Amino acid sequence: MSLSLDEKEIMRIVAAVTTLHGTAVVSRLSAAALWGMPRLGAPPKRVHVTDSRITQTVQNAFTVKHAGSLGPAEVAERFGVLVTTPTRTALDIALTASFRQSVVVLDHCLRSGLVTKDGLRRDLERQPTARGSARAARAIDFADHRANRPGESLSRVVMLEARIEAPELQAPFDGPDSQHADVDFFWPGLGLVGEFDGMTKYRDSGRWSGLKPHEVVIAEKVREDWIRADPAVRGFVRWTWHDVVASGRLAALLSAAMRPRLR
Repeated sequence: MSLSLDEKEIMRIVAAVTTLHGTAVVSRLSAAALWGMPRLGAPPKRVHVTDSRITQTVQNAFTVKHAGSLGPAEVAERFGVLVTTPTRTALDIALTASFRQSVVVLDHCLRSGLVTKDGLRRDLERQPTARGSARAARAIDFADHRANRPGESLSRVVMLEARIEAPELQAPFDGPDSQHADVDFFWPGLGLVGEFDGMTKYRDSGRWSGLKPHEVVIAEKVREDWIRADPAVRGFVRWTWHDVVASGRLAALLSAAMRPRLR
């Protein structure tokens, strides 16, 4: 059986760390990979660790060692190596990564119960002068456990950047035949439903739903039809990863969908 990209990344991290001395702890985006936190783009070329025995960053072709101290409560073991805990990992990412990457990780961690906002804020308050603390606080405040997938999290950030009105997340709708659906995004004042379509919904349909790809397409069409028939809904817009990452594309799609429409 061939390994997934995530599994290969985990093996690479573990192999690199086993060549280091015992005080090195996998951290930042490398720790995120070990905890199954989502990543935007390709994995880092080097494995990131935190080492309490050094006073400045040291790197070679395989690893980046960051100076820093970690308390016993901030270190765990995973896949046989030392790694920062989920809370410390998420906070490190919020302090050092982009706002987009931070929100994607924080949304995931809140949704899966790996961290709490109170825990993140408490730990951030312990290092008020840390570089990136203002951005980290903003990312923690913006993070929302209701974002179901990385594509939804990134969509939220793109909307914020484009100054698009913040939607309700996972708004519930009931159909005429006892159907129920939580839509990704809903703007009640506009009656607009927004749905992010990740390709895994169709490519890996057998794994998550037991349906074949064409059956998923049919089920999605039926679901959309009865949601559109709801009196509160006056518009429906879908987008994909391409729309989210292409500069200005999601903003243009939403702006067009939000233009005043006659009932």
